[in-house]
Amino acid sequence: MTKHVLVVYNGEAKSQIKTKAWIGQIVEELNKHDQYIISLFPTAKETQVREIVELIEPPLDFLIAAGGDGTIRLALAALAQARSDVPAAIFPLGTGNVFARNIGVISGGLLSNGLDNAYEYLVDSVPMRIDLGMMNGEYFCCFAGVGPVSDAFMKPARIDKTRFKLFAYIKALLASIGRPPRLFKITVDGVSKIVQASAVFFVEVEDLGLNKDNDLNVLSDGYLNMHIINPLTCSDYIALFKRYAHGENDYAPEFLSRIKEARVEALPRPGLRSDFQKLVGKLYKLLTGHEPHDIERVRELPCMIDGDAWGKTPMHVKVIPQAVNVLVPRSKMNHSQEEIKLDIAS
Repeated sequence: MTKHVLVVYNGEAKSQIKTKAWIGQIVEELNKHDQYIISLFPTAKETQVREIVELIEPPLDFLIAAGGDGTIRLALAALAQARSDVPAAIFPLGTGNVFARNIGVISGGLLSNGLDNAYEYLVDSVPMRIDLGMMNGEYFCCFAGVGPVSDAFMKPARIDKTRFKLFAYIKALLASIGRPPRLFKITVDGVSKIVQASAVFFVEVEDLGLNKDNDLNVLSDGYLNMHIINPLTCSDYIALFKRYAHGENDYAPEFLSRIKEARVEALPRPGLRSDFQKLVGKLYKLLTGHEPHDIERVRELPCMIDGDAWGKTPMHVKVIPQAVNVLVPRSKMNHSQEEIKLDIAS
């Protein structure tokens, strides 16, 4: 029986692999196992979730989200909004590919090739129901954040990300260190607390998902992890790098809590910069000719979801349990879970 596939991909991305090449390879790999009719939907900057929702209707056997985390978020949000059981396959063409790493499509370090296992995964995977996060009414699949470190995730231009990959974020991260932390009022379960932080992240994947060989149960446990990050010294930043880039679980300057729902408000004054942060600010000015940009006495700070700028504070964040079906590599499926016996290649 002929199967129907919808490929949602970033039509504006300047990937190092040409669109015709990877689409052609997908068609070739799928049709080795069955007969497929494949529809293509290129997204643009102005594409709305509802445009994809309109395409999610029978007959549709599965959807392929091809791109970076922003494109994947768009596709999964459409499936969640449509309340569809159609499974989504993840084809990593982005810079960080955080979500693809966390479901096991990409293995190895941060610089590993995202496509090494991608084609094989498309035809040897099983669906798993996972949670999504929601921030101010918008779905996210990896993380939502606010604060100087969060801003660094959305600063690099697309051309720099294409050319320099993860190294494109170094300049933005350096600027974030030189900026003062912020003061936030965080409310969870009716209890409010004022904290100083360089970032507040709400994360669906484990930690920030950058270099983890994760237990897939983390994606379907009905919780988000809240990370309140407040590094002050050089050793603090090194500890954070070791934790998120190398997966080391030693000391890191953060507060971690599992939550189902939270509200974050920015207070109209910055926190206090440490001596190390002041030093980095001077270094940044020496290298670039200007000081790290900072927004001072305002209550509305820019928010980020899955690497893209999205609205401003206050943030209302919650988990949406079992929101979508995602295809995960058969080899990564935790066999202690009850598997749904659906194989797109059968």
